[in-house]
Amino acid sequence: MVLGIDGCQEGWVGIALDDQGCYKGIATAPILHDLLRSFPDFTVAGVDMPLHLTNTATRPADIAARKLLGAQRGRSVFPAPPKFVISPKWINRDPGEVSNESRRRHSCGIPRQSLALRAKIQEINQAFNDGLPVIEVHPELSFAIMNLGRPLSFRKKSWGGMRERLALLQDTGIHLPDTLPDAVARLASDDIIDAAAAAWSAHRHTHRKATPLPNAPATPRSPVIWA
Repeated sequence: MVLGIDGCQEGWVGIALDDQGCYKGIATAPILHDLLRSFPDFTVAGVDMPLHLTNTATRPADIAARKLLGAQRGRSVFPAPPKFVISPKWINRDPGEVSNESRRRHSCGIPRQSLALRAKIQEINQAFNDGLPVIEVHPELSFAIMNLGRPLSFRKKSWGGMRERLALLQDTGIHLPDTLPDAVARLASDDIIDAAAAAWSAHRHTHRKATPLPNAPATPRSPVIWA
């Protein structure tokens, strides 16, 4: 069993796939470790959040992802913040202060979208450090690979985008149920769909079919996005 996990306003949402890559279950939790404990038999979890930050202004993985997705869909890949932002000293500091510190260290500020994810980025990196089998994925990359390498036509929050993504998931054998538990049914639909795409990439990873970005030999701590 593999998991696909996406951050959401309520915390995290995770979708499980069985060994054949078919839908097996879904759960949500405010804390990542609690969500992972909901699926004690999982072998790997693909999480849509930067893993392995660097002491640099940019990561090659993010640059490669934006290039593959093109001008429109590439905007969904927020630049991963430098490593210092999730350290105890900086994790709760004012966003403007953190961005100024990044300019001082790396001659580059940090977008507010990235800073808003600090706590979640810290969670996934802590999960890795605790020995849990987590990998970094990005749903838009997953959907592009499903779509024969072509970025999708519509934004994920649009009607066309939702239909486009659901059709691709169904083509891969992932059929999301019409009825979900109340706690999950209240979540934004795009978060659920993104979690399913993340699970697809996690399943590909277990079968050594996933595409790494950048396409270079990876070490256990390399910043690599799998699709």
